[in-house]
Amino acid sequence: MNHQELDNLITFKMGLPSLYHIMLGMSSDETEDYEQKLIDRATDNYNLNDFLKKYDIIVERTAFTEDMRLHEITVTIPIEHIEEKDVQMLYNYFAYRMNVVEKQFNFTSDANDTIKNLNISIHSDLYDVRITKETDEESGEERIVILFISEDEVNLDKLRCLAIITNNEKGFFIEVAKYVEQYIN
Repeated sequence: MNHQELDNLITFKMGLPSLYHIMLGMSSDETEDYEQKLIDRATDNYNLNDFLKKYDIIVERTAFTEDMRLHEITVTIPIEHIEEKDVQMLYNYFAYRMNVVEKQFNFTSDANDTIKNLNISIHSDLYDVRITKETDEESGEERIVILFISEDEVNLDKLRCLAIITNNEKGFFIEVAKYVEQYIN
């Protein structure tokens, strides 16, 4: 795994994570089609599709507020695809891309570089990223879970506004300019 491959999945628009157009604060309707394309590995980005297949990555919208706004996105990667160097790279990648307020890195591996314990937390003003190792209770499969989460309602409102702006940058600017212009003249 490398930075370029991660950039295919996760872009940071204005410091906000966007997982193939899925952003915290967006509505269920706005993100449903994008999630399905990620599940089907049938996005319009062939490099992203290859990355999803290569590492058997699953991206899910895992929690919504009562207003059906997304406040949690989960990325799951089977542990057999992750090495010790990848864990450090993930930590560095997110710490570099985010407006970090606080970060924590706890990692344990054995002599064979098998990940035994993993707990990474990166906090920004609007959201957090948590990276942990989990075991699926049904299958026994071990996996790395990357969680993007914002539990604060006020921050979700800000994220919603920023998602609208970043996903409609040019159109949004034109509409604002027209609105302002009509009151100036």
